[in-house]
This record gives sequence, C-alpha cells and structure tokens, in this order.
Amino acid sequence: MKSSKIRLAILVLTLTIGSCKGTNYDWIDRARHEGLVKLSNTASFEVFSTEPNPIGIKNTIQNLEQSKVYFDEVFDENLNFAVLFVDNKNWNKYAWAPPPGMPQSDYDGNMVLGVGKSIMATRWEQQLSELPPGKMDSLKQVFGNEIDLDLFFRDALSIHELGHLYQFYKTSNESQRRWLNEVFGNLCQVAAVKRLESNEVFNQMDYFQELLIEENLWGNVEFKTLDQFEESYMDIIKLGRNYGWYQTQFYQIAKELYSKFGDEFLNEFRNLLIAVDAKKIGKIENDKLIVIMRERLGDEAVEILKWKH
Repeated sequence: MKSSKIRLAILVLTLTIGSCKGTNYDWIDRARHEGLVKLSNTASFEVFSTEPNPIGIKNTIQNLEQSKVYFDEVFDENLNFAVLFVDNKNWNKYAWAPPPGMPQSDYDGNMVLGVGKSIMATRWEQQLSELPPGKMDSLKQVFGNEIDLDLFFRDALSIHELGHLYQFYKTSNESQRRWLNEVFGNLCQVAAVKRLESNEVFNQMDYFQELLIEENLWGNVEFKTLDQFEESYMDIIKLGRNYGWYQTQFYQIAKELYSKFGDEFLNEFRNLLIAVDAKKIGKIENDKLIVIMRERLGDEAVEILKWKH
C-alpha cells in the first residue's frame, strides 16, 4: 500500500512538472488558417500555405526547427506555434500589415511569412541599385550572383519573429514599450542564428544590415526617437524605410548585448518584459522603467540600451 502511494506521488509530481513546460497549446488562433493548405514538412510546429507545394521554404523550416530547439532550452518551454506561408495576392487576408513578405507574428501563436518572390524583397532589391559597384560585388559574395533578399526577409527575420512568439506566449498584447519588444526580437534573432549549423544566414543578415547603415540607404527619415516609435508605430511601419532604420539600430544594440551577456540574457530580458507587462502594472514613466531595467538587467546592459538618436 505504501509503495502504491509513493508511485502515485511520483506520477503526480511528474505530471505537474511536465505541465509547467509549454503544454498550453490552445493559444493558437486556428481560425486564421481557413483557406490555407496544411503541410507536413515538419513535426516541430504547424505549417500552412496559400500554395500546396510552395517553393523555397525548406531552409526556412529547417532554420526554425533548429531555433525552436535552442529557444525551448533557453526559455524552458516546448512552444507550439503555426507558420503561415502567404503569397503576395493573399497577403492582406492573413497578415496584419503590408507590404507582402514583411515577416510578422502575433499574440495568437501565428507567424506570417512570404512565399514565392515577395514584394518586400523585390522593392529592396531595386533599391540596391543605389549601392556603389564595389559594395554590390561584396553583397554578391554573401548572397550569390543572383541576390535574393527573401533569404533575409524570410530565412533570417523568421527567427526574429519566432523570438517574439516566445515573448507573446507569456505576455499580454498591451506592450509596455514596443521598442523593448523589438530589441528582444533582434536579440533572439542574433542568438539563435549564431547557433544554426551553417553561418550563411548570419553572414547574410549581418552584412546586409550593416551595409544599409554604412551607406545610409534609408535617406532622411521622419522619425528617430523612441517616443516617436511608441506614438507613431503604425505610421512608421507604413513608411517602410523609417521602420527599417529603427530595426537596424535595434539590431546593433542586440548584437552588443548578446556579445556581452550571452544566452542567459535572453531569459533575463524576457522576464523583464513579463514583469513590466502593461496589462499587469499599467503604463509607467520612463524613469520608473529604467529603475526596473537596472534591477533586472544590470547597469551595463541599460547603458548599452541607451538610445543614441
């Protein structure tokens, strides 16, 4: 009788521990999958597409598989999520913001990526004509002679969006600061891409973004402050280049943070975002937020996070 009670206690404890690790799979909004084809490319997460046999998604899925293993370990999760590969003509039906091919994730467990030749990539490839010939040659060494920026917008930025999902799973949709979310997404992207089996994705995303900054392909942007990023977020997204300008600044900050603090810092940063969730504590002033950031991330990290524009 005693041994039976012990076995029962062990079973209950095992189930309790297991239930703490990412078993809430009901967060995915599957109503958004209506009209899409369910694919069987992976057992790691759910995949849907506007096309029955989409071309060019194999590497994207493999990168997401590897990144999920990494994030599950770092965040002690077993996150379920869905990836929706959507073509240009159906983009507005399944995504919350244009242009087609701009990766995005939401608080419902879904990530939307472009498939085929996205409008997002096509527009940026046209902008590359502004580069000096020598810089274009260097870019070809990283991307190949036929530069395909879907390798950046789909293969690299999908990992950024996956990082967001690991945050959104734990927070409400009432963000304390959008810019902190975006630094976190970039931090996750840098960390996970560095863990991929191939260096190709990191080399492409790093060279491309550093080149954009070096050559100032953004031009004169209208918005530059963090307060403007919060107040005019949707306007900035619609401007395109201005949003990209912000993201490259966040990317450089994220690279420095990861270089200084490593893998464990991802969890500390996510815990900060959970702690300051605006739905729990309301919107707080910058001074109070900085105090909390110093307590949770440390003075050196907060110094790196200081905005320089």
